[in-house]
Amino acid sequence: MQEVIKTTVMGHVLIKDDLGNVLRDEFNAIHPKNMATAIARGLSNTTNYQIYKLKLGNQGTYIDSSQQIVFRPPNVSGDTADLYNATYVEVVDDDNASVGSGNSVTFTNIPASTNTRVIITAVISANEAINRPTDEADSATATADANTDATLDPDGEFFFDELGLFTKETSGTMLDGIGEMMLSHLIFSPIEHTGSRELTIVYTLTISVS
Repeated sequence: MQEVIKTTVMGHVLIKDDLGNVLRDEFNAIHPKNMATAIARGLSNTTNYQIYKLKLGNQGTYIDSSQQIVFRPPNVSGDTADLYNATYVEVVDDDNASVGSGNSVTFTNIPASTNTRVIITAVISANEAINRPTDEADSATATADANTDATLDPDGEFFFDELGLFTKETSGTMLDGIGEMMLSHLIFSPIEHTGSRELTIVYTLTISVS
């Protein structure tokens, strides 16, 4: 009888543009305490355990005095861990009415193994992230943020160099919520998102039990 089992969670991020160019393909850091809390909440049917949103930020790196790019360490400890500077957020929980178009959280079992994958997809459309902090104002009648599609600058630019998965906030805003848990953090060389470029982020969490 096996009385003790080992559980590991491995994260991987793939970012592509609408031309199929791979912009990022690498593994990321997991926040162990928050991930364990989310799993425990799910097993006990307690609220706020599911992956709800993906945040992008722009202070994961900086240029030092010798003009070299410096990568800050991922934030994977502390109850209030967050991105260094969150600037945009996408709802990915497809059971929520605010979910962005093309976004989803699904899972699949890996045959002949004790592994399961959670697959998170977030589509940053060409009209999103430019001059707006969330994806909630996708029509001229939306009032979730100050900028609607009609006011967006098609020539605008948005740079990000960090991203992470989060549970839902209990109060405050989606971008800077209270009670949310950051589950993972990835820092990379800055990626440019323009008003004419669509990006797709596929975030895979492989959960292994042995």
